Amino acid sequence: MAILLSFISAMKLSDWARQQGISDITAWRWFRAGKLPVPARPLPAGTIWVEAPHPEGIPVRYARVSSADQKEDLERQVQRLQAFAQEQGWTEVKAVTEIGFGLNGKRKKLLRILRDPQVVRI
Repeated sequence: MAILLSFISAMKLSDWARQQGISDITAWRWFRAGKLPVPARPLPAGTIWVEAPHPEGIPVRYARVSSADQKEDLERQVQRLQAFAQEQGWTEVKAVTEIGFGLNGKRKKLLRILRDPQVVRI
């Protein structure tokens, strides 16, 4: 099980516009013209989703398998996560791997990552 979560501030274009002190129409025009200063994408329902810039911090690649005999699967997950991180332009991504049954919720390494305030992206 590979986790690719991106902890970012994401919101509707209209909410972002209000935060920036500009009108919804201006933000929509900027989006249509490709001049919006932040990444944004349309959702299937037509809503435009804006992603605020990531705060500085540590990104982490987390991969987990259920048992020790799945170590090859774990390595494949780690490689896929590394490729994804490179595609996104993320540098110096920390890798965390864990072997353990997922249903009991005792994922010590994942819980440690989630508690770490320096981690901005998993």
